[in-house]
Amino acid sequence: MRNTLNTVIVNWLHLDVIGKAITRKLHEWVINSSPPVRKMVDTFHGGWLGHPLHPVLTDVTIGAWLYGSFFGVLSLIPGLGRLRNKVHNLNNLGTVSALFTALSGLADYSAIKREAVAEGTVHAGTNAVAIGLHLLSWRARRKGKEKRSLLLALLGTIVATAGAWLGGELVYRLGVGVNHNLSDEGPKEWTNVASNADLKDEKPLRVELDGVPILLYRHNGQIYAMGAICTHAGGPLDEGKFDGTCVQCPWHDSVFDLRDGSVVYGPTVYPERTYEVEVYRQRIRVRHLSQEHQTSEETESEALASELTG
Repeated sequence: MRNTLNTVIVNWLHLDVIGKAITRKLHEWVINSSPPVRKMVDTFHGGWLGHPLHPVLTDVTIGAWLYGSFFGVLSLIPGLGRLRNKVHNLNNLGTVSALFTALSGLADYSAIKREAVAEGTVHAGTNAVAIGLHLLSWRARRKGKEKRSLLLALLGTIVATAGAWLGGELVYRLGVGVNHNLSDEGPKEWTNVASNADLKDEKPLRVELDGVPILLYRHNGQIYAMGAICTHAGGPLDEGKFDGTCVQCPWHDSVFDLRDGSVVYGPTVYPERTYEVEVYRQRIRVRHLSQEHQTSEETESEALASELTG
């Protein structure tokens, strides 16, 4: 079934071509927008949550619609007509939440992986149809056409369930929305990774240590070490654009702070792992920035701040 569906989507409907054109325009609009707009889009990505927002919202939407459809069928049984108020409330909740779910999905779709564009386009289209059916259901209910309203809501829920299945394909088979840099933490002891002479100012250097790609970058005399694989879709950060202590992924333009790996701009919602780095006998060496080291550095910073303010 999966292979047949993929053939229909890609070879017959050419949705990969259509989807790439749509996502390119959406992504260009986001990237060229003002910082407040980008931050708003990042809110829908779910950076503040620590993982994508879209799956959380879909649970609310589909859950409300499913229960609404279930109670809607029960309300047709003589003597259970009183359930219709619950049905209306549940369907309204699902439809209102669907608008926010769609916005979060649109934000993710604008920066979706190339190999997932076709399936993502079908997923978006399917859910748009589901929302449309539920809006028609709401309209029919306003006109007093209860049975028509229940039928449209049931159809919308069935379509949304099919869309949810496609959403599962996107995540579990195509890796959309997952962290693409879950490599080992790196060495816990100081380990040589490069010669100091090999790292030029403002020139990125990618090294690998036990299969773990690490990005080295020297800015204003300070060396930074961070994961070299973008957490969003696996892009090579060493090929990205550098601006001060920030690096922008060349694939979907996520921006990371080299100092602590934090996300400056999405679409990624996952920070990068950073490493403690030093030059010892003209060799650059790194080690995993453990919680103990972080706590020690924070204590030293707090002590220095106390001295300066004291």
